Amino acid sequence: MAEFDHDWNDWHEYLMKEIEHYELSEKENTYMNMYGCTVQDMQDMMYEDKPYMLAMCILSDAQEVMEYNTEQARQFINKAKYVLRSWNNDNTQIAQEQSYG
Repeated sequence: MAEFDHDWNDWHEYLMKEIEHYELSEKENTYMNMYGCTVQDMQDMMYEDKPYMLAMCILSDAQEVMEYNTEQARQFINKAKYVLRSWNNDNTQIAQEQSYG
């Protein structure tokens, strides 16, 4: 087996410096504060077949953490609202397209 020659302390210091230099955009900061995740995470989450079930699961998560982490519960509730709002917008757009078709 090849000898592993990395010094973990050096690696940790390097990572910490990289993290310090990483700055989120204003939109990313907003999403992190509101939802606890990035814009991309929120968009990826929306590929669920049944968005209403996704919203219900997220609200269940919020209920679970309410006792000990109100900030995270707030973020879960915001995620559920995001899902419902996006689902409503998608359904409204489909209805408009069908009425013109």
